[in-house]
Amino acid sequence: VSDSKRVTPFKLAIQATCKDKRVFESGIGSGIMSILAAKAGAKKVYATEIDSDIADFAQENINKNGFQNIIKIIRKDTRDVSIEDIENEKVDVAIAENLSTWEVNEPEIAVFNHINEVLLKADGARIPEVIHNYFELANSKYIFENSVELRTYYFEFTGIPSPEILSEKTLFSEIDLSKMNPSKTEKSVVVEILKDGVVNSLRLTSPLKVFDHITFDSSDSLMPPVIIPLDKDLKVLRGNKVKLVIEYNFENGWNKFKCEAILM
Repeated sequence: VSDSKRVTPFKLAIQATCKDKRVFESGIGSGIMSILAAKAGAKKVYATEIDSDIADFAQENINKNGFQNIIKIIRKDTRDVSIEDIENEKVDVAIAENLSTWEVNEPEIAVFNHINEVLLKADGARIPEVIHNYFELANSKYIFENSVELRTYYFEFTGIPSPEILSEKTLFSEIDLSKMNPSKTEKSVVVEILKDGVVNSLRLTSPLKVFDHITFDSSDSLMPPVIIPLDKDLKVLRGNKVKLVIEYNFENGWNKFKCEAILM
């Protein structure tokens, strides 16, 4: 809630879309997004929450702001919400911040598939609109203080050294959330090496098109860069071509994320 880098682009998108509209939010959390929608002039806001303690906390915040007649909490998983739960009329705006880098840990894809199919008008606004998944081939340090070796995925939070980058930042996939998207990705991409070195990892990022010209890159609290180790080190020279093969299911977790780099 205090991460302004994260909240601000969503706030701007809400202010641009929600006035006099019926709004749906997936996963109310603290209530901040739904409250911002109400402050922006939404006629009605429907918000889901499956955790009863969090729903109670959000309701307290809604009441303190005087929006108990505008914001309705639906205590269900978004994927179980029916048109009857939103008073038999599709909404004009859908907000879903069920986001994680490359959609590996969170249900954003499944959530928006359900929203598109059941809850949102065909010409409705989506926040966010598009996810861009990028990768860079990298060399990461996995030995610390010359004593501890820990070869695992990690999040590049503020203060954690960035890996050495050995390739261009390359688009792996673009996910348009206005469409019905599959739950699994399996794809190969060829990328050129920029300098000599050893590829032992991938650096993954997921910048968003939040709405129209409003964008979001990453922050420590939402979609930070993720460094994924490769099973084998790959010695490369500048100008080499590497084929990257990636296979994973959305929402399945990093331990089931499969990637392989092959020198061509």
